[in-house]
Amino acid sequence: MRAKSASTTITDPYRAALFLGQSLAEISPEVVFLFVTVHYSDWHEFMDGLYDGLDNPRVRVIGASGDGVHETSRSADVGAAALGLGSDGAVQWHIESSDGVEADPEGAVRRVLSKLAGRLAGRKPAFYFLLSNFKTDASRIETVVRDEVDVPVVGGMAGDDNDKMERCCVFLDRAVVQDSLVMLAVDGPLAFQIHIGNAVSPVGAPGAIDVADGKTLHRIGGLDATAFVERETGKPFLRSDQGIVTLNILNSGNAGEKKLRAVAQDFGTESGSLNLHGGIRAGELVQVCVARPEDLVAEVDAIAARARASGFHPCAALIISCAGRKWLLGGQIEFEVRAVVDAFHGTLPVAGFPSFGEIGPLFHEGRYTRNLFHNMTYVLLLLGHCHEP
Repeated sequence: MRAKSASTTITDPYRAALFLGQSLAEISPEVVFLFVTVHYSDWHEFMDGLYDGLDNPRVRVIGASGDGVHETSRSADVGAAALGLGSDGAVQWHIESSDGVEADPEGAVRRVLSKLAGRLAGRKPAFYFLLSNFKTDASRIETVVRDEVDVPVVGGMAGDDNDKMERCCVFLDRAVVQDSLVMLAVDGPLAFQIHIGNAVSPVGAPGAIDVADGKTLHRIGGLDATAFVERETGKPFLRSDQGIVTLNILNSGNAGEKKLRAVAQDFGTESGSLNLHGGIRAGELVQVCVARPEDLVAEVDAIAARARASGFHPCAALIISCAGRKWLLGGQIEFEVRAVVDAFHGTLPVAGFPSFGEIGPLFHEGRYTRNLFHNMTYVLLLLGHCHEP
């Protein structure tokens, strides 16, 4: 497998994308994973620049915007990053999309999977890579990839600049698709590993969800949601807590599974409700958790060391990391890339983005769990070499 990553902080859309395309063209990629910030003014110019640089109209592109970008050489608040892969035809990269993901997340996932099934012609992919508009309820995406897909699904929710939650981009080849979900089926013998970090510290006592409506949480344990969170943390809920204070769903399902729901917005003291980054249901038992910077750093270091000790030899990596982790660390998130790159001799091609929600299975007792939607989580997808099928 050939792999190369590149990044830029050039603000002109055509020049930035041209640089990425020209940087990756030397490996003749078959697929490009593209991650950008929303600051570029003309996406048609951007995609023209990318394909002009690649000089190959057949290259497949899948990507999304985020609250910054990650790449081997930098983590940046503004710019673009890309990872190109080439397998000399050993892997087929099938990409499909479906719109209407905001109103009908389950239907959007099923429509994409149906399209991909036609391309797979009965074959089971090594894994799927999924990106979606963040304005949907990703917990409803989870219900499909968790219960109806029996291979790993890795990905995340597109984002915008910091906590504005106003706009985002999802890419399919030359197109910038709106209200859409895009999915890649990796069809071939590509080796991979998935590592997930979600270290948070519980505070206070658990409580049962009394009233919830999708992503809006109204009452917990007989209290307004805001009052419950403030009681368990011992302080008022502040805007700076958005994306950082999380609820751990204690009765989440099967052994080894853990689901976090980060608070996206406080609706104010009059309402007492909280908006979450994913849906939650009445009857679920939750415990308030707060992430600590030192725990996040230690966990990523441990993941990198574990990956290194496993004997796996990656040729590239994708990182999808919650934007809340970046906010908590004051933007100092480079260690999430550096720890992995350093573990593999400092040259590993890496690309990724700070996301508004993450998707992937956990690893428990020697196997992957069902595919889950996460918040405040670090997802590392290590890509290896093609093996004999």
